[in-house]
Amino acid sequence: MISADTNVFAYLYDEDSPQKQAVARATVAALAAKQGIVGLQVVGELNNVLRRKMGKTPSEAAQAGRRLIGAFSVFPPTRQAAVWALEQAGAATLQYWDALLLASARQAGVDTLLTEDLSDGAEISGVLIINPFGEQGLSPRARQVLEF
Repeated sequence: MISADTNVFAYLYDEDSPQKQAVARATVAALAAKQGIVGLQVVGELNNVLRRKMGKTPSEAAQAGRRLIGAFSVFPPTRQAAVWALEQAGAATLQYWDALLLASARQAGVDTLLTEDLSDGAEISGVLIINPFGEQGLSPRARQVLEF
């Protein structure tokens, strides 16, 4: 099963990065077609990014979150995922929020996470990391996993 990190959804709204916006659109469309799932953490992070970094109003940011929840099945973070995330953050292995998303995703059955925030091609806690943003658009790895 495939999921995506906040940055993929945030680029849908980034008029200043047309190439990344186009990749995000293609990625999200393919993710929906493959019945991907999204972490509730991502919904909250998207709201925050849209308001604080992209200047959207609280209403616009909330609407984007509602659209995300309406388009995808979601999974919550768990206590066990939080404990693992704290261990990773304490060992300086991963940032807390990245670790929480990875652990929660794995518990939900995700085996592939689309993100530009972690090392492309790495496998972390049983989840393959793929950066969909390539130099010429959608990355080759993302094309393969999304079956373009």
